[in-house]
Formats: sequence, C-alpha cells, structure tokens
Amino acid sequence: MEVLRAHQFVESDPATHPVLQPERIPTLDILRGVALLGILLMNIQVFGLTEASLTQLIRNPHGGNYWLLTLVHGLFEHKMRALFSMLFGAGIILFLNKTRSGSGMEAPELFIRRQLWLIVFGLVNAWGLLWHYDILFHYGIVGIFLFPFIRLSPRALLVCAVVAGLIYSGKAYWQFAEQKQKYEKFQPVAALEKKNKKVKLTDEQKEAKSAWEGLVKEHQYDSKADKADVLAMRSDYTTVWNHQLPKIKRMEAPFFYQVGIWDILSMMLLGMALFKWRVLSNQLTTRQYIVLALGGLLIGQAMAWLSLPAYELEIVDFATYISDASLPVAGVLMPFERAFSAIGWASLVLLAYRAGVGMWLWKALGAVGQMAFTNYLMQTVLCTLFFYGYGLGYFGDLKLYQLYMVVAEVWLLQLVFSLIWLRTFRFGPLEWLWRSLIYGRRQPMRLAEKTPQITPVFS
Repeated sequence: MEVLRAHQFVESDPATHPVLQPERIPTLDILRGVALLGILLMNIQVFGLTEASLTQLIRNPHGGNYWLLTLVHGLFEHKMRALFSMLFGAGIILFLNKTRSGSGMEAPELFIRRQLWLIVFGLVNAWGLLWHYDILFHYGIVGIFLFPFIRLSPRALLVCAVVAGLIYSGKAYWQFAEQKQKYEKFQPVAALEKKNKKVKLTDEQKEAKSAWEGLVKEHQYDSKADKADVLAMRSDYTTVWNHQLPKIKRMEAPFFYQVGIWDILSMMLLGMALFKWRVLSNQLTTRQYIVLALGGLLIGQAMAWLSLPAYELEIVDFATYISDASLPVAGVLMPFERAFSAIGWASLVLLAYRAGVGMWLWKALGAVGQMAFTNYLMQTVLCTLFFYGYGLGYFGDLKLYQLYMVVAEVWLLQLVFSLIWLRTFRFGPLEWLWRSLIYGRRQPMRLAEKTPQITPVFS
C-alpha cells in the first residue's frame, strides 16, 4: 500500500500555503477521525448528565448503565484524547517541515500565529459555546512550548514524553499525600470528640476538622445540588453561562497549570516521536503493528482494570480510600495507561486499514479527520443545543445508554457531512478560516480553484 510522505513534495511556487490534498498522509486523517469520534464517547456523558449522577452509577454498581459506564471508562476514557493529542504533536512537525519562507513570513512566525488563533478558537468554544472541557485552548498553549523540540531525535522525544508523564504522576501523588495529611490531622480531633462530644477544640483543631470535612463533602452525593445543576443547565443562555463559568475557569487555569499541561505535553511529545519513527504513517511492517497493537492494548488495559477498584473506591467511600491506600494507583498510572492504550488502538486501526476491508468506512473516517477542527466544534454546537436549556433542554433527562444513541446520530451526521463537503471543498469551513487567518490571506476553498503546483521529489 502506497504511503505519501509530506517531505516528498516541494512547491514550484515559493509562497507558503497550507497542506494540499496530494501532501496529506491518509492514515493520519483516518486516525484523527477515529480519535475525534471516540472522544465523544466520553464527552457525551458530561454534555448530557451531571457529574453527580454519573458517580451515583458507581455507588450503585448494578444494571446495564453501570456496566456501560465501566466499559467505556476502561476501554476509551483518556485513550481517545491521548491519541488525538499524539496526532496534534505529529501535525506540529508536519506544519513546520512543509512551511517555507514566502509572503514575508517565516515558519516560526506562521506557527506562532497558528497556535495563537487556536487559543482564540478555544476561548470561543469554552466561553461562547460553554464547553468547559475544551481542548483547543490548551493545545494552543502547549503547542507553542513544543517548538524547540521538533529537531530532537525520536528517542529524545520519547524520553521527554516519559519525563512529562512522570511529572503528572508525581503531581497526582502529591495531591493524594496532601489529602492523606488532612485525614491524619483530623484523626486525633475525631478521637477527642468521640471521647467527649462537648470538648472545646482549639483553632488548629477546628481548622483540621474543617479541612477534612470539606474534602469529604466534595466527594459525597448531594441530591439538592444535583437537582439545582440540572435546573440551571435547562435554563436560558445567561443562566447556563453563569453556571458553567466556575467550571470553565477551573479547567482553563488551576487544573491546566497544575496537572493538565503535563498530560497534554507528554502525549504530544510521544506523538512527535511516533511520527518520526513512522508509526502513525503506516510505514512499519504488519508484524510490527501486530506487536504494538497486542502489547499496547494488553499493557494499557491491564493498567486500566488494575486501577479501576481504587478509582471506584475513591468515589464510593472517600474516607476509606484515603485511610487504606498508600498510592493513588489511578492517578499515577494514568499517563502510561493511556499512552500504551492509544498506541494499541492506533496500531489496531492501521492493521484493519491494511486489511482493505470496508474502504468506504476508511474514506469516511479520513474525511472526518481531515475536517477534525470543524467536526470538533460541531460536536459542541450539536450537543449543547440538544442538551442545554437554550436549545432542546434534554440535560439530565436521558439514561446513560440513551446518550449513546445520540452519539451514533452525531457520528453518522459527521461521517456523511464530511464526505459530501469534501467533494466540493478542499478544507472544512473552520479549517479554511483558520488557515486564512494564519497566512493572512484568503485561501482557495473550492476544489476547482487554482492552487500552487507541487513537484514530486524522488530520493
């Protein structure tokens, strides 16, 4: 099967331009399409249900919805986003390798413009469309920091990815250690109150008690707060905006700068390494992909199911989890669990693609991946309008299994829409806008429009 490499082409026209169709690597688009559609498997839970209602399924572990939640968590939670991040890292190398001087702008300037505009689109997605789990803002920031890494060898990139993952794990352990410290400070106070309920606590003892009880309360189900959450999300745009504002601020600031940046950085660096090793462009042997698929999924899934009991115990009985555990298994293993699993899923997809069965599906997935930016924001628009109060207002109204009927409908819509759109246009609408903003001029949109010619280079 022929594989097209981005570096096999040069322009006869020196002006810079976005990636043209002949320069695209088909398997990158297919993997990006798989990852994008896969992300919705997790996002739909937050679009349609409260976090409290999801944790209630874990506190009452029986029935089909619990097993569906567990299955999705074990197989896909974090893994599809990890794959998407890896492909973004690969895209950085592609962008900088094919971008040459022209129109007064050099590659570094174009790259910075690219990332800054991505940050703007992320702000629109979060603050305008009210999706607090937006990743564009974070990708825009992290991508800028990756500019100096593009010339590193694959091995050096892998080492950097592991280091970033270890930092994430270390921060997860540090957070756990702080929680355990609060628990241990509270124990003497609890013993004192048990012995004498009327005892007068010191200010230090009151602070220790308040800190622990506040932490426990955060992990308890509050039916009134849950109902208030549903009511707010079924209201008008202004009410939903005010309700989502604290979540948006938390995801864009404290969470991102404390742990999120290391998670994304690790996966993007890994993606850059895998791209340089030609893993993502379908250039390894079939045997190598079989090894990667089996090894990645076996190791990744072993980590996922090993950490599941601790993950569930933290939700069901937080006090017992803190008192009994010596290590936050789920948090510490997470970067490596998702990395192995994402590599396994990617390799499995490439093996299926090599089999040559159902090529119409691969073409459709490639179209979705080629329009990943448009389709990502389309998922936000479709789901917020379906679930939020200023749309149809189905938030909190569907069972978990019913949410996946919505997922199937969105998938079908995006597969068909992407195929039809790319029959006439060379970019998705938002891809075209993004590129026009990056290059500072309107890009040709229709397939019939004239584009810079490219000449193949054979080495």
